[in-house]
Amino acid sequence: MTSDNFPWRPPLAQNWTERLADIEATVADGSAPDYAALKTLANQQLGMREQLRIERLAKKLAKADLPKSGFAEVTIGLLGNRTLSYLPDPLAASGLARGLAISSLEAHYDSVASFAFSPADCFGRPLDALLIVLDESAFASKRPILDREAENEALADAKNLFTALAAAAQEKSGCPAIFATLPGAMQVSSVELATPGTSARFRHRINLMLADGAMEGRWLLWDQAALASRVGLDKWLDPVRYHAAKIPFSVDVCPLAADSIAALLAAMKGKAARGIILDLDNTLWGGVIGDDGLAGIRLGQNSPEGEAFVAFQNFVLGLRERGIVLAVCSKNTDEIAREPFRNHSEMVIKEDHVAVFQANWSDKATNIKTIAETLSLGLESFVFIDDNAAERERVRQELPLVSTVEIGDDPSFYIERIAQSGLFDHLPLNKEDVSRAESYGGRAAAAEIRAKIGNYDDYLTSLEMRMSIDPFDDAGRSRITQLINKSNQFNLTTRRYGEEEVRKMQDDPELMGWQVRLEDKFAQHGMIGVVIVRKDAAEWTIDTWLQSCRVLERGVEQCVMNCLFETAAQAGIEKIHSIYIPTDRNGMVSDFYSRLGFAVGDRNDDGSVTYSCGVPDYEPHRTFIDVSLESQ
Repeated sequence: MTSDNFPWRPPLAQNWTERLADIEATVADGSAPDYAALKTLANQQLGMREQLRIERLAKKLAKADLPKSGFAEVTIGLLGNRTLSYLPDPLAASGLARGLAISSLEAHYDSVASFAFSPADCFGRPLDALLIVLDESAFASKRPILDREAENEALADAKNLFTALAAAAQEKSGCPAIFATLPGAMQVSSVELATPGTSARFRHRINLMLADGAMEGRWLLWDQAALASRVGLDKWLDPVRYHAAKIPFSVDVCPLAADSIAALLAAMKGKAARGIILDLDNTLWGGVIGDDGLAGIRLGQNSPEGEAFVAFQNFVLGLRERGIVLAVCSKNTDEIAREPFRNHSEMVIKEDHVAVFQANWSDKATNIKTIAETLSLGLESFVFIDDNAAERERVRQELPLVSTVEIGDDPSFYIERIAQSGLFDHLPLNKEDVSRAESYGGRAAAAEIRAKIGNYDDYLTSLEMRMSIDPFDDAGRSRITQLINKSNQFNLTTRRYGEEEVRKMQDDPELMGWQVRLEDKFAQHGMIGVVIVRKDAAEWTIDTWLQSCRVLERGVEQCVMNCLFETAAQAGIEKIHSIYIPTDRNGMVSDFYSRLGFAVGDRNDDGSVTYSCGVPDYEPHRTFIDVSLESQ
């Protein structure tokens, strides 16, 4: 392994060894390391020696059982028909680079069928995810050349196996299955894909089937095939070790494979980037707009460089279509910086695509903080793109939680570097994800209005907010599950439920599940809240209450609580109970129930606090939202 495997990461710091030694000493003393410092050191262009040191440190951290402040803990099972023993250490190291504390449990060699079809559970404990890596030998059906029927039968057998494994993952481990796609086969001819029975065609059809299953929400996907194609099949697979030790991919590429898997796990845990902050000069176009003028910048068909910038802008706009919010951070005069957006015919990104536009002569770290505050997003949610190495380094020094990508000197490679970074990895998209960028843009516009209106009630009234509260249904189930498993800060219990569990809640007469959506005059914010209530004859208990931080301080929780007590009163309910279970990330809602009129009950040894409120005693809160409530 060489640092060339991770060209998007920052270069190895000159004092990297000394800084890591300090963290190692901290851990040896029984203290938790600083989150930002450790993540920064793990997320650099590591050579083989540095990679091994991070792997050893990750092991020590796991054994020391120290607080994982900042790191999202993930327990992943590894199951395959080949050995995956070389994966856990690099996976733990890659996890640190992405803000995860990953522990791996490897099943016994080739226990795939046992896990899928027998009562036996080779893990014996709940998991956050189960990674299943199979190669072609797992599908034993014969496929004679040109026999399309045999190929279809083999594909059906494979689908049955995937379906059984996904069901077993949910039932035995309470987690989603993540299936690895199959790397491409070495081809005998250029018509392998057009020849039934060939290995290349069968693998291709397997991968399409896996993709369809992921799209339908039946499992998740790790696209091993795409990664192997990028690396090259001759580097991805070591034939000697494959046959001798049953290793599905080369030991040398394990760190790269692990980083790709960690990126997917980061998306599962809500650690993927939500915004991209862009420099302008020599980043979105060639040249300096303040010096070269509109006609002098290089953008479009006039040069290969100009075409590369257009391609990059199209790529960025594609990120926005996936829900990524765009912001600008440029040392420039504001009016001059906006001119290409307004007047250049080849400009793909327009002014209204940008949620926050910071063009001034302040330092970029300060402007990035302003962008984060305007959008109410944490610094860790952003990726910073700038052609200037000095600016990148300053942002890294002052804002280590911001992901600053090494994009290189040639705009032709900007797309490749950012795409390979995995920072924007995500689970299968839904409509709520796609609308997120518009929602953040609306938030920025609302913030501007708020700054102009002194009276807060007048500000809330001016937003013209409309809320819909609907029971759980099939259409919303994917987004409901996503919110349940990604929301950490505004989440009173942080209880996690899989999609199948959410489906069962729809039909459970003893449960009431609400999906809450919000829109205002600036944007449709989509589903921003989930409430689950367990119903007894005379009393209800709030099991889950979570909201998106995108709509803080708008009276959303007050409005939903009003609706809950109104519904309870209509049902003749006497009292509503609730609980707050603290985590290292949900401290912002520690006084949630007290603020909304609940009385404190028990304070438990684990830090949790119970609450209750009599339905007749509840006093509705003043809100500024029009509500549509569909009864369950």
